[in-house]
Amino acid sequence: MSSFMELLMQYFRQYNILFLSVLMILQGIGVPIGMSMLVIACGAFAYAGEFNIISILLEVWIFAWLGDCAGYFLWRIIGYRVLNKFPKINNYFEPKILKAHNYLDKHGKLAVFLTRFLISPMGPFVNASAGIVNYSLVEFSLFALLGELFWTIIYIALGYWFGDSWENIIPLVSQFGQIITYVVILMIIVYMFIKIIRGKNKK
Repeated sequence: MSSFMELLMQYFRQYNILFLSVLMILQGIGVPIGMSMLVIACGAFAYAGEFNIISILLEVWIFAWLGDCAGYFLWRIIGYRVLNKFPKINNYFEPKILKAHNYLDKHGKLAVFLTRFLISPMGPFVNASAGIVNYSLVEFSLFALLGELFWTIIYIALGYWFGDSWENIIPLVSQFGQIITYVVILMIIVYMFIKIIRGKNKK
C-alpha cells in the first residue's frame, strides 16, 4: 500500500464520517482519490469489529451519492466558465467529456447507472457531462443512487469477506476494473464504428 493510502487510512480511522464525506465529494467532482481501496478497507475494518457493517455501508452509499450530486451541480453551475477560462484544463477534459456526453445523449440512465460501479473510472466524467448538458436532475440522482448502492455493497463485501487479507486483493480488483473499463470502451467504439458503416451503406 502506498504511503498516501496509509495516510488516508489513518485519517479515516480518526475522523470517520467527516473525512469520508470530504473524500467522497472530492471523488465525485473528479479528484482521483482511490476510494475503491478505502471502501474495501471499510469492509475489512467492519470484519475486525471497528465499524458496524450496516452503518458504514449506509455512510459510504449516501456520501458516494452526495459526491456524484456535488460533481453534477459543480459542472452545471461553473463548468463552461472553468473550461473556457483555463485552456489547459479544457484540453485535458474536453475529449473525455465529449465521449461521456455523446453516450449520455442516447443512453443517459444506463450510463449514469453503470459508471457508478461497473466502469467507475468514467463516473466523474459522466457527472461533469450530465451537469454541463443539464441532464435531468431526477434521473441522474435516482440512477446514481442505485448505481452507488451496487458499488458500495460490492466493495464493502469484498473487504468483509477477505478480512485481514484485504490488502492482497487490491491489485486484482484494480486490474479487473481496468479490464472491464477497456472492454466497455472497446464495445462502444465497435458499436459506433458499425453504426457509421451502416449509415454509409444506406447512403
